[in-house]
Amino acid sequence: MERSHLYLPTLSYAAMGHVYAPYRGSSSPALSTASSTSSKPEQIEELVSQQLHHLKMHYADEEQRYVDQMLLENPIVVERRAPPPLKTELAMDCRGSGSGSGSGSGSDVKDAQRQRAESCRKSRYNNKIKKAKLRFRHKFVSGQLKKSAVMLDTMRDVIAQAERQLLERGYPAATLERMRATFGLEMEQ
Repeated sequence: MERSHLYLPTLSYAAMGHVYAPYRGSSSPALSTASSTSSKPEQIEELVSQQLHHLKMHYADEEQRYVDQMLLENPIVVERRAPPPLKTELAMDCRGSGSGSGSGSGSDVKDAQRQRAESCRKSRYNNKIKKAKLRFRHKFVSGQLKKSAVMLDTMRDVIAQAERQLLERGYPAATLERMRATFGLEMEQ
């Protein structure tokens, strides 16, 4: 048998083999079902859907870990819009509104303003956290997309190299074209 001299770069998904092959050993029911000769299309569909669900869950966990790590590394700071009133101003306000029958309503108004200010502050803080999470998620997804694009380019290069070697060895071009059509590959030559 002739050895091929294809250049196969190390792929980044190889380090994550445990993620993409969660079933260990041949005693696993999923592997024995998939490898049996009497496997039905329904079983294959079920295995594929289970594997896709597993991959989606892993991706979501990885994304959440990344976002949490980025939030820890880049804490959200919310500055106050106005400086808090000084103690002397508060004392003067209390004395000024203390005379007359409206002293109870004055403290209620101040209490309502304080609660509203606190609510607005919490809302601003939560909005900043949401924006930061979206920004970090976008950064994570962009990074994953770049990795996938590099992986795809690498695989295209490997396939093109294999096709060139097959053509050099006399493999019919029509057969290669049929294989491309079968597997949905659009290769530039």
